[in-house]
Amino acid sequence: MLCRLDISNYALIENLNLDFSSGYSVITGETGAGKSILLKALNLLLGGRADSTIIKQNDKKCVLEAEFNIKRIIPKSFFKTYDIDYDPQTIIRREFSPSGKSRLFINDSPVVLNTLKLFGERLMKIHTQHQTLDLFDKQFQMELLDSFSNSEKEVSEYANLFSVYKLDKQKLVDLVATDAENRKEKDYISFLLEELEEANLDGVNITELENEYNKIQNWSSIKEALESAISIFQGADNSPIASLDTLLTALHPLQQLDPFYNELILRLNSAKIELQDIESDIESKNDLDDLDEEKAILVKEKIESINALSYKHNVNSINELIELRDKLAIQITGFGSVEEEIRELENSISKNHTFLLKQAKEIHAKRKEHIGTLEGSISKILLQLAMPNAEIKIDLVLTDELNSNGLNTIEFLFKTNLGGDFLPIKKSASGGELSRLMLAILVILAKTKSLPTLIFDEIDTGVSGEVAAKMATVFETLGKKSQLITITHLPQIAGKGNIHYHVFKSDSEDKTRTKVVRLSDEGRVKELAKMMSGEKITESAIENAKQLLNS
Repeated sequence: MLCRLDISNYALIENLNLDFSSGYSVITGETGAGKSILLKALNLLLGGRADSTIIKQNDKKCVLEAEFNIKRIIPKSFFKTYDIDYDPQTIIRREFSPSGKSRLFINDSPVVLNTLKLFGERLMKIHTQHQTLDLFDKQFQMELLDSFSNSEKEVSEYANLFSVYKLDKQKLVDLVATDAENRKEKDYISFLLEELEEANLDGVNITELENEYNKIQNWSSIKEALESAISIFQGADNSPIASLDTLLTALHPLQQLDPFYNELILRLNSAKIELQDIESDIESKNDLDDLDEEKAILVKEKIESINALSYKHNVNSINELIELRDKLAIQITGFGSVEEEIRELENSISKNHTFLLKQAKEIHAKRKEHIGTLEGSISKILLQLAMPNAEIKIDLVLTDELNSNGLNTIEFLFKTNLGGDFLPIKKSASGGELSRLMLAILVILAKTKSLPTLIFDEIDTGVSGEVAAKMATVFETLGKKSQLITITHLPQIAGKGNIHYHVFKSDSEDKTRTKVVRLSDEGRVKELAKMMSGEKITESAIENAKQLLNS
């Protein structure tokens, strides 16, 4: 409920402070007096876009502020979501600097424009002949039917579970994708690990392998050299050992002549023994070093495998390859399977789908049961609003797939004349007719739920006095359930209001200002009389005004 509206330095308004009450209030004034200024100010407070002409005096900032009682309209959780302090008496303020910059506050918490719009949508609805957008909104149409059929609790429970169901379905899609990606990555890591494990890297010395490979590569030269050495050792006349024997024989007679020769003979004997050992080793080596071609291939493959792995993984040693192998082994154990989680999620989705389907069918049956009564109730109020031939048809379609509204889509069809065709609301009525249809729907909606502040801006334009009187009665009925503010030019509608505000222009100090006053009982009589008879108020107009107020 709107409790207070303060406006300063806005368009033709210097300072304005208005207090509002619950029930039905009316605003009247001459065309051009400034009633639209009030609406524009409220629109700005609800998150509307500003233009450069809003500031009256360019050296002062413009401040718009409104206080709302939001106890039955906005829950505390809504404030928590947007990190705004909760207060049942919520204050919205919007300031515009002379440079055009805007600042927005809810309970003194700075907010962005989108947040203000979200709050504004819950606080107030403004209806004009050319702006009844809620009527075209399928969700609004469904909410009306749910409210009328007393299905809101079931629909809320369904919507909460359906939200979980949708999130679970998306989670399942993500999990399956993650599982596939994990499997793909695990397969790749397993492949790399298998390569490294098959290389049998532990205890391998690449230098020794390369030396062995070099020996195998040079086997022919080695074999030739060994056989040549053996040939020399085994030569008949000039082998090294035979030559030493000849030398020993030549020196032997000198052994007793001088210790020097004795020492020399001992050394030659040692050399002979060493040469005999060398000959034996060469012969043994020559016998053992037959080329093992299979081993040569294996050594070569081992070296090539290690070099290929080093190049592939951009490392420089076997130790680094071993470290990588051990790291991959640890990494692969970290790939937890989500199969069990997927299975549990699939079971949960299946159970929820079954339950949601049952709920949706029950909700559909309940909606279907009340459609005829709702259509009749709307037509009955339209009759009171001088639309005797108007009919509404609610087309509730049963769908194959679950959606946020159950198993239903909805379409309000409308016709205003006998023999006419039912058409979608947007194509079937004038602005005035749509406004009266909206009024009828709000009267019904107000009986079952708390509505935001409702403002009707001159939706009575062009209607006759008889229709105006019927509209006034409906306004009065609606005002008993919700806070209702109506801007009107018709005395029949103004006379039914509990509170009456008058908008007018005042000229002083070469300036024109828009002012708003709350009329007393006497002031209301004069204003209604003026609305009926013009500037010259007649006695009969005054009497008629009094009758309007007392009826």
